[in-house]
Amino acid sequence: MRLILTCGLFFLLSFSLKAQNSDSGTGFSMLENAPTPSGLALNESVTAIPQGSASIYLNPALLILNASSTIDLGYSSWIEDSDFIFGGANFISGKRAVSIGIYNSRINGIEQRNNPGPSNGDFSISYLSLSGALAYDFDFISLGIAAQYLNEVNAQYKASGYAFNFGAASEFFDSKLKTGISVLNIGKLDELNNQSTALPELLRAGISLDVFEFTPPKNSDLPVLVSISSDYVQPLNERETLQNGEVKNDPYFNFGLRLNFAEVIELSGGFKTGNQAKQISFGVGLVTDLINVNYALVPYRYGFGSLNSIGLQYKF
Repeated sequence: MRLILTCGLFFLLSFSLKAQNSDSGTGFSMLENAPTPSGLALNESVTAIPQGSASIYLNPALLILNASSTIDLGYSSWIEDSDFIFGGANFISGKRAVSIGIYNSRINGIEQRNNPGPSNGDFSISYLSLSGALAYDFDFISLGIAAQYLNEVNAQYKASGYAFNFGAASEFFDSKLKTGISVLNIGKLDELNNQSTALPELLRAGISLDVFEFTPPKNSDLPVLVSISSDYVQPLNERETLQNGEVKNDPYFNFGLRLNFAEVIELSGGFKTGNQAKQISFGVGLVTDLINVNYALVPYRYGFGSLNSIGLQYKF
């Protein structure tokens, strides 16, 4: 009953925000992406999967559902000198988790022109989020909240602002089934030049399930755990698509599949529905008791190249 009431409150909040918002496009697109390769490999179908401190940006309630405290690092490289850098730490003590994170994206080498012809030089665009989060486990449900300080630099223009993330999550059947719901990036930025950038406000609801585990007949030391995940994502404000500049806020689904071999090697993949630029994703991870190393490859559609991401998680 507590989970149903909490989910109801989140839906009421999201639809209220959607009704109030009339923006015709968003910036800070990095806040729509998972900050580490383990989430990117599943195409962000991780609203119900603990991701260490990266869950600050996906569902802060998951911070308390990690098996241990973590330090997380992620680096992603995209086309034309654009990159994403994440670093965070999640500290678990009893039923409480406290987490901090820094998330930065930068695009370099953008030419500036006032008229056709030679450029006036290059400039860069950068986005920065400094975050702190708190999550608490109430036995039947965990709740989390995160606050972000945001900074945007576009050529000579600068703006700052704030945003909040809210989340709830639950585990069932010895943690084989997990559910989560979050409302993300609720806040505002100061004006940049003469107009403020709208944040990508999102409602996410997800589920993760360990489907089955099997052992190959000729190798009893290599059990394989098959897990699936799915997210429903509803943008709460409109944004332009990469394909043709249309402005829309249509909902879409993310799907993920994980194959864990003997709790050492993990292969994963993801898929997005709808007219999304990054429709598929792939990943591989090395899992140890102390350190996880992950890599993700995300091909973009419409000629926007591919994103490569590598990450490290230290558990303590």
